[in-house]
Amino acid sequence: MNVKHMTMAVTIAAACAVCADGVPEVTDVTWKQDSTRAVTITYMLTNAPAVVTLDIMTNGPAGWVSIGGQNIDCFSQDSAVWRRVDPSETEKRTIIWHPDQSWPDHKIPLKEGGAKAVVTAWALDDTPDYMVVDISGSATPLSQRYYPSVDFLPGGLLENDAYRTSNLVMRKIRAKNVRWTMGTISEKGRNADTEKTHEVMLTNNYYIGVFEVTQAQLYLIAGINGASYQMEGAMRPAGGVSFNALRCNSANTGTCPSVGGNWPDAPYEGSVLGILNARTGLDFDLPGEAQWEFACRAGNGEGRWGDGSPILESDYDPNLPGRYKNNGGNVLNTAEPPSFVLPPYSSTPENGPATAGSYAPNAWGLYDMHGNAFELCLDWFENDITQLNGAINIDPANPLYTLGGNAGAARVRRGGSYHAARSDCRSGFRLGADPSSVAGEMWGFRLTCRAGLK
Repeated sequence: MNVKHMTMAVTIAAACAVCADGVPEVTDVTWKQDSTRAVTITYMLTNAPAVVTLDIMTNGPAGWVSIGGQNIDCFSQDSAVWRRVDPSETEKRTIIWHPDQSWPDHKIPLKEGGAKAVVTAWALDDTPDYMVVDISGSATPLSQRYYPSVDFLPGGLLENDAYRTSNLVMRKIRAKNVRWTMGTISEKGRNADTEKTHEVMLTNNYYIGVFEVTQAQLYLIAGINGASYQMEGAMRPAGGVSFNALRCNSANTGTCPSVGGNWPDAPYEGSVLGILNARTGLDFDLPGEAQWEFACRAGNGEGRWGDGSPILESDYDPNLPGRYKNNGGNVLNTAEPPSFVLPPYSSTPENGPATAGSYAPNAWGLYDMHGNAFELCLDWFENDITQLNGAINIDPANPLYTLGGNAGAARVRRGGSYHAARSDCRSGFRLGADPSSVAGEMWGFRLTCRAGLK
């Protein structure tokens, strides 16, 4: 990426002296504030299109410090920031920031070297860590926005309901050429037949959903009511949708086309994902199970939940960062002896699946990777996948997906659910019990997207 910044009182700090052809470059950054406190920042972008982001920094005793992404989220709608911007050799781009709205009761220090605007150009194959995609009917291709960290999301990730209703928030996973171990060795609850270890190295970075797709989002994409909740359930995970409905046709009718047992590279037009991709111009899909497990582990290995906390011996594990059978998913009946029972799917908010984001995220900021709803993956299920991986490179799914596998059998589900035991919510747990046409109320899905990443 290329960074330029403008110091208040028109002192321009140095940046890279030479940028290679094809690498976006930001130059000639200026800013000024008018009588309404609106700040106009201009810059030149040359060489190549880029995603442009902005930070505002002030200079104090400890050096340059950002004022915080949450304080710079108010911009004019057409500002050339947080999105793809095309280069120009002659025309400057403009950002209009309204600090009186997003940073009230503060003043930008006007003294020499007191503040600076940092404009960053990100290459289109290495875009910022967070991508927000509008999925409403007014969405158009290339309308997605990008932010360098979760702190920059306008309104706050959990405070702004749009991120679980009308927008998808995607987190970049830097997986390319990282060698890691898939499976488990001796965890409590391990299934020795399905969790054998093998080395994996994914060949590309990718974006993955910060949340499971919610009922409101599924309805907005394809008009499907994925569960029987009323409005109080709009931000709960979208259950009751099959693999075929997601990738073949949203009505889940007929026989899905295939070639030699394989799925084509992209979801079909009439599927939930086909509709979403046509609307956004992106390449959304289900994750391969290697992609899913890498993201769920978030850099943690054997014996750890994705937030780094240890997996305990007890079936009731207070470290488990999510909804499961003994943690709000079931209700305690009054029979003797007392036992946990599965509530009806139209249960109150206190039971069943929780609103997306109700529990702490993993170490990479992903919510509900453990419990809440089982998550469908691309792959066909096979007990032992170690024999299928002669090469450790996988993109995006194991060879059961790319080579056809056991066509017509079960699809992989990961992560456990609100009705699952603690052991079923582990990163390494694998399940495949139903064919592609079956929809279950306790399983939903999370999306991945390459969006040009390498």
